[in-house]
Amino acid sequence: MSTRVRMSQEERREVILTAAIALTREADGCVFSLTQRAVANKCAPQTGPDTVKRYFTMVELRAAVRARMGENW
Repeated sequence: MSTRVRMSQEERREVILTAAIALTREADGCVFSLTQRAVANKCAPQTGPDTVKRYFTMVELRAAVRARMGENW
């Protein structure tokens, strides 16, 4: 049984971005390997693909990953 976790918009965006960065690192820096489903599956706490879609378009998510990884990659 899953439990819902209430988060602010900023917290939820950070969870999604953190998962997307982890997936990009696993793919040797390829942001084009990201999908909403893969990002949602990597999120902790659990997130659905529709939630990822609500907070980021894929273009926005890839840009955010590039910007963040540019700082730490």
